Amino acid sequence: MVNAKRITANTSSFLTAAIFQKVLSFIYFTILARYLGAESIGQYFFAISFASIFSVFMDLGLSPVLIREVAKSDKDEQQWFKQIFTLKLIFSFITIIIAIVLDNILFYSDTVRNLIYLSIFIILIDSFTLLFFAFIRGKQNLIYESWGIVIFQIIVLSIGFTLMQFTDNVILFLGVLFIASLFSLIYSGIILRFKMKIRLGIYYSKELSKKIFVTALPFALAAIFAKVYAYIDTVLLKVFLDDARVGFYSVAYKITFALQFIPLAFVAALYPAFSHYFKNDLNSLRKTLIKSFYYLAFISLPISFGIIALSPEIIKQIYTDQFIVSIIPLQILIASIPFLFTNFALSSFLNATDKQKINTRNLGIIMIINIILNIILIPRIEVRGAALASAISTLLLFILNLKYVWPMVNLNIKVLKPILYSSISAIFMFISVYYCKTLVYWPLTIFIGIIVYFMLMFLSKTLSKKDFIFIKNAIFSKE
Repeated sequence: MVNAKRITANTSSFLTAAIFQKVLSFIYFTILARYLGAESIGQYFFAISFASIFSVFMDLGLSPVLIREVAKSDKDEQQWFKQIFTLKLIFSFITIIIAIVLDNILFYSDTVRNLIYLSIFIILIDSFTLLFFAFIRGKQNLIYESWGIVIFQIIVLSIGFTLMQFTDNVILFLGVLFIASLFSLIYSGIILRFKMKIRLGIYYSKELSKKIFVTALPFALAAIFAKVYAYIDTVLLKVFLDDARVGFYSVAYKITFALQFIPLAFVAALYPAFSHYFKNDLNSLRKTLIKSFYYLAFISLPISFGIIALSPEIIKQIYTDQFIVSIIPLQILIASIPFLFTNFALSSFLNATDKQKINTRNLGIIMIINIILNIILIPRIEVRGAALASAISTLLLFILNLKYVWPMVNLNIKVLKPILYSSISAIFMFISVYYCKTLVYWPLTIFIGIIVYFMLMFLSKTLSKKDFIFIKNAIFSKE
């Protein structure tokens, strides 16, 4: 039975697990990058990125369809699962063949070729784990998946840190992911079989397959656009440049990517409100969107300006001087964080108001622009070109999304006033941090920046105690 208590428990446990995973994953990657060095971590990151692009073709929207159909009704759920499982086997086989052929054509004489082989099979395992958990999600149960996420990351950390005592072989560190992914597959399979009472099997119905294809198409397109958009810069860096440049970019990318748990947590709290108000109260819908826009900007602006100010220290002290090339790419990527954060709210709003097609179309447009920008910029300014292409694409996606959202809730230029104050506060914070880091130990300037920023936000009456409570509850509340 689905009720508010179960939904809250599911959201809370899954969000906690996701944040836990992102934080530990970032820590692990940081230590691994220091240990392996730029070239080896570049090979590691590229192999995963290249294989990840193909993961979407193994699924093609099947998992979201399974979640939706199982959630609708218990009727024929075994048949639905077997049909989708069969289609996934077919898609996976075709995708693996294509990926291996491309790997041999593009990287025949490159040492990364064998790393890609292993990464492809890791992605294959993860793809079926995703399908198993999709069925379990459809049953309104995310507790098992939450535990799976946590245990997966613990396995990676424990085996990975142990390996660092004995070897620097990149393929063995990819093997760590293989072991953790294999555990997740077995774990999800056991839950599926013994808790959900679902048996694996082959089934094919022409009519049902056609229905699944039609339903899955929008999900598939959105997933393809998002996946290519996320990883094409890494692939093109490898094609145009070398493993070391990929390694430099991976460090800047990972720092930026790690921060996404903040808007993810925020959107998890806001999406149900968007959906409810869209059906019942358009005025509250407008107010909630504006508030979410403000709060994500209030959070992201100081993070962006602060990291830009401290990026030389962050790279040199945390990743060592060998990653000094990562400083400018990090500053460029972090500069786009405010647009990235607020994009989460805009995309969530469009989905909640039945405008999924606009979301998908915008993402498709930006994917094409991003590819063109990478092809133009990477050969000219190398790693900075990939970072600039990503930042510009994030800005353009923000503009496209805002273009459709703005008239839907009758926004006007006055709503931007608090963001202007927040930007001014962030600039003064940047100046104070940049100056103080020459006088005191640089991590202490983080606290100085926080004090300066929030003092100015209070003095300008841009923030209040009520706003703080809302932000805290949106990100951390378990009630």
